[in-house]
Amino acid sequence: MNELTFLDLVILKKIDDESSVEKFGSIINTSFFETANLLGTVKIKGYINIESSVGGISKVTLTDAGKSLLAVAQKKASDPSDPLDDAILQALAGGTKELGTMQGSLNIRSADLAYHLEKLVSQGFIDYTVKSAKVSFMLTEKGFNETGGIKVQEKPKEPEKQGEKEDVSQILSDAHDEQEQEEVPEEQRLGRELTPEEKKRLLKEKRFASKMEHYVKKYGVAVLVILCILAIITFVSLLSALNII
Repeated sequence: MNELTFLDLVILKKIDDESSVEKFGSIINTSFFETANLLGTVKIKGYINIESSVGGISKVTLTDAGKSLLAVAQKKASDPSDPLDDAILQALAGGTKELGTMQGSLNIRSADLAYHLEKLVSQGFIDYTVKSAKVSFMLTEKGFNETGGIKVQEKPKEPEKQGEKEDVSQILSDAHDEQEQEEVPEEQRLGRELTPEEKKRLLKEKRFASKMEHYVKKYGVAVLVILCILAIITFVSLLSALNII
């Protein structure tokens, strides 16, 4: 519980001479109660002091331990890149955004992760946002280029089973061909070319017949079962009304 976290560093870096518990929430985009809880945790770790003053304002100041941590973080921020930095960037490129998830996937101490995250922020490889006492990370353009442009690839779509779904344009084309083929017998029967109105009417009739055929094939059995059940219920009700059963 007393181990340093990156959020601790974020809080320590934002403390100045005007800092107070009442005003600090807006600085880290967190509600008053969550902010008070965070500051209380950091105080227990010994990094800050919270002093009540006249007017009910609770002033927040850094302790020597807090100042020392910031000095260490600043020094480490100038260190050259190492394998852990690369692992963090790769984790971000792979879609990891939350602090807790990142620590769990890398399986390292919270303090080590905090210093390396601060270094990557300082060197412009990553950026972060704080909301509701949680930190989210994202790669900058520099960080993205450092990873070689590796990103999580979308899961390739499974090939469609043959015959399961046809190309829409092919369906329309086939339908048009069938329509033309079906119109020929009608014209031959009448011995003349159909007028535009007749063609339009014939097309509507064919579409309606096609829809009815589709619904009968798909729902015919279910409708038949329902009708049978209704017939049985009606018959039983009739017998009951006639006192036959």
